[in-house]
Formats: sequence, C-alpha cells, structure tokens
Amino acid sequence: MSRARFAAALAAVILLAFLGAERARFSLWTTSDEPAHLAAAREWRYGPGMVSNFEHPVLMKVLGGAFLPRETPAMEIDETRAGRAPMPFVFAGLVLVTGLLARALAGDAAGLGAAALVAVEPTLRGHGSLVQSDVLVTFFLVAAAFALEYAARSGSRGALLVSGVLYGFAMSAKYSAFPFLAVFAVLATLRLASRKIPSNVEERGRRRPKRANNSTRPGARGKPLHLLRNSLRRLPNVLTLLVIPAFLTLFIIQFLAFADTSNAAFRAGIAQAFKGLPQEHAAVALARTFPKSIAAYGAGLLFVQGVAGPGERFNYFFGEISGKGYPLYFPIALGIKLTTATVLLVLAALVAAGVLAARGTRFRGLLAARACLPAALGGAYLFAACASNVNIGVRHALPVVPFAVAAAAGTLRTLVPRRRTLAIALAVVVLAATCEAALRLGREISFGNLLCGGPAGVPAILSDSNVDWGQEEGKIFERVRRGDLGRVGLTTLIVDESGARAVGIAGQAMTPDAPVDTVFFSRFLWDLAAAAEKNSDVYPKFVWLRGWLPPLRRGLEARATSVEPFGDTYLLLRLRPPAAVPSSPPGSAP
Repeated sequence: MSRARFAAALAAVILLAFLGAERARFSLWTTSDEPAHLAAAREWRYGPGMVSNFEHPVLMKVLGGAFLPRETPAMEIDETRAGRAPMPFVFAGLVLVTGLLARALAGDAAGLGAAALVAVEPTLRGHGSLVQSDVLVTFFLVAAAFALEYAARSGSRGALLVSGVLYGFAMSAKYSAFPFLAVFAVLATLRLASRKIPSNVEERGRRRPKRANNSTRPGARGKPLHLLRNSLRRLPNVLTLLVIPAFLTLFIIQFLAFADTSNAAFRAGIAQAFKGLPQEHAAVALARTFPKSIAAYGAGLLFVQGVAGPGERFNYFFGEISGKGYPLYFPIALGIKLTTATVLLVLAALVAAGVLAARGTRFRGLLAARACLPAALGGAYLFAACASNVNIGVRHALPVVPFAVAAAAGTLRTLVPRRRTLAIALAVVVLAATCEAALRLGREISFGNLLCGGPAGVPAILSDSNVDWGQEEGKIFERVRRGDLGRVGLTTLIVDESGARAVGIAGQAMTPDAPVDTVFFSRFLWDLAAAAEKNSDVYPKFVWLRGWLPPLRRGLEARATSVEPFGDTYLLLRLRPPAAVPSSPPGSAP
C-alpha cells in the first residue's frame, strides 16, 4: 500500500472516530468526575486559579477550561458539553497514534486494523467524549511509545526527546503516569539496546537487516550479557533525552497552569481540600515550602495515595465488596467491556505468541520486534492496575487497550506472512467489532460484549458496568416530563440538580419513608446494598455504608408496587405511600 493510500484510509478511520465521540459528547449526560473537573476548569479560566480538585492533575482542567463560556450556563449539561469540546479530538488523536504505532511495528494492514478497532470500541469512544483523564493519558502514553519506537528504528535522538516530552504531558494528565515512568524508561532502554528489525522483513527472511552497529551482528540478539552491556550504554541517552525532558515538560505545564494563582489562594485551596485528611499537614507543608507548580503535584500524589488506601473505596465485584480490591478485576473488566472480536483477537494473539516462540530463534526475533514493546507496556500497566486497591471502573485500565491491540496486530503479522491474508483477517475482526458496537449504540459506557450477554447481563459482575456514572440522567428527565409518575425522587451517586429542578424532581430519596411516589434507584447502589449486608469489614466507610444503604433498599422495596429496569443503570420503583407513624399515647415521653 502506498503512503498516500494508507494516509487516506487512516484519515477516514480517524474521521469516523471523531464523529462517534462527538455524538457521545451530546448524547451522554454529565458523569461522575466531570463536575469537579469543570468547577476547577472554571476557577482556572475565570476565578481565583487552580485552587481545588487536587485529586487530578492540571491538563484536563486546562483543556476543558479553554472552551468554557464566561457566564456559567443555567443548565449544568450545557457547561459539561462545552468543556467536552476538545475530547473528541483527543480520541481521534488516540486512533491516529495507535495506527501509526502498529504500522511501525507490523506494516500497513496492522496499522489500519489497530486504528479501526480502537475507533469502534464503545468503551473507549464513550470515555473519549468525557471531561476525564483516562483517554487523555492513554493518548499521550501511546504517542510516547510511538515516538520511542521511531527513535529505536531510525536512531533519531530527536524522536527520543519527543517521546520524553509526550510522556511529560501524560504525567500532567493523570497521576498514574508518574510512577509508570520508571517502567517506561526501563523498556525504552531495552528497546534502544535491542536489535532493530524493519517491519517489512518477511517471516521467510528474504531480506536481512542492515548491520547498523555491533548490536545487529548475527548472534548478538538473545545474549543477555550483550543486551545488558548495550543497555548500560543506552541508559545515559534515556535519562537525558527522555526522563529529564519528561520532568521538565511536566514542570513547565504545572508552572503555566498555576501562573495566575496567587500564593494565598493556592494555600487556602490546599488547606480546604485536605482539611481533616491524614495528609493535611504534609500537603500544607508542601504549599509553604515549594513553588505552587511542585507543591500542587506533590499534594495531588498525597491525595491520591490517601483516597486509594485500603477501605477508602467500595470495590464491587461478583456481588461482593472489598476495601482492598480484587486482583482479577481489571482483566475480567476488559474481557467484558471490549467488543467480543477484540477480546478474541487478543486471546488468539496470546496463543499465537506461544506457538511462535516455540518455532525457533528467527520467529522469536520477529515476534519481539513486532509485538514486544506494546505488549510489555500494556502488560505492565495492567499489572500495576491489578495491584492497586481501587477497582471502580475499567476506565482506569484503558491504556492497556491500544497497546494490547497493537501487540495483537504485530503477533498476527508474524503468524500470517501473506499480507493479503493478514488484511482479510484483520478486516473480519474489525467488521465483527463494528457490528457488535453498532447493535449497542447509545450504550457506550454501559457496554457489555456478547461473552457476558450484553448490558442486561452485566450488572451483577462489575461496579463500572452498572454504576450510574450519570450518563443516563437525561433519559430520566425525559421520562419525568411525560408525567404519570407523581412525585419523583432519585437514589443515585450523582445528580444534575439543574436538570432535576427543571422537570420537578423532588431530590434524593435517602430514607425509606421519603415523600415520593416513584424512585429511580441506581443499579450500582441497589447491588451494593445487598453486597454490604454480607460484608463484615470494619473500615469506617464500610460501617457507615451498612448503616443506611441496606435499610434504604429494604424499606423502599417493601413500599414498591413494582420494580422495573430503566435503561442499563437504573431501576424504577413505583411506591405506596409511606406507612403512617403512630402518634404517641397521651402522657408518654416525646
């Protein structure tokens, strides 16, 4: 395929990805993290500066704030949609860099196939339209990996520098990229030290790679001692051209973001955000000791460490909750939240990698050149996610997806030497994924693949699959406008108060005797209530949860004349009037 034809095909895929995310930008209602992001974005753009939401780095808030109107809209959803404006471009950029990375590793067909799979994945496309950091950090991580691969193949020091700069942007997008820099740097050193094999070398070995240096001489590959020596020679370049530029980029972004924030406002914001938390004294000390740019990032890391500790989050999995998470949560989450075709492709690639590794040195070399880097990056990120205490949504493992897809395409390229056969195989996978995604259109975040029966079969398995991110509240408001529900209440994690007021919703129904006729109850809270009754952890938050949520569910369920599904994330309960509280006998104590 000529460069022009590849560019045209990739551009078409990117356009479709952009249009899909743009559609989701308007169809999804305000979701859980977006209000905090947007409030901080407005502070940065028009208010006192960066003085809140230290749980997230600055880049998402800067991007969202750049598109906010000066006057706050009366409706929260209008503010949300304005702040989302740059996100479809970020998602389109993720499709671009995934395609370029896979092409560099395994050729044109692999590049187009990987880009198309990322473009059609509902979970990625849905989160790619939101004011959240997960797709943003994924974009920069994949872009940094592509620049690294280009540097390894071309010997370009400039490309390695670009990789470091892009990684700096990743660290300014999400805190998880900060500790992952150590992994990225190690893999970068190994990649630069390893033998370079052009992606157009066929499995049959008709062309041999040119001997650019001693590391490419026959027999050099596969010798651990030789690789170690070459890695030590490459390490100074990685430190000076990747690691240091990454930190400098992070510092510059932080410095510019906090430039208009006064020291007094910043310190007041730190004190307010950390009030009552165990990290309060450390955060306040950082604010007094270091410049705002450094203190804010350090405080954010402290905040994340605090809210991600044991017992700080309700991790829901297979009908149970835990304060320490579940090691298999993210692999299973990815297994049911990606399209069936993508899951089967990755599983088949794992099997094929084992077969290829057993077929000889030459096949292992080709496999390493075409799949090792993305497989190592994706695998390391997945391992880090599995080791965390926080299992509250597959979005926290989204960087694994493009790396897994690129590695699978590279493995398939090695297994199938005929380019036309490879193109047909990838086209079949993409077509199957596209059809499944189209059948679930409108369920981007609550998507579940055929392996788990679709959204209707997801709720009992994962928190992020039935958590009311808030994306369906627009459907609730439309239903309330139609009437016949009487007084309506909500029991949910997040409420768009302006939207609820506009249709006359009474508010949150948080007691069994709430004076309402109908309640829209979050499926996540409904399932969490049952799980909480079986849980005996003594974490303060778990004790607090058991004190009110199970009795609330039991009480409302006892009043219900019917309980029916409403979309993927809510239940609709029609209620009897609350039982009258008997009056106290005369002369009794009040």
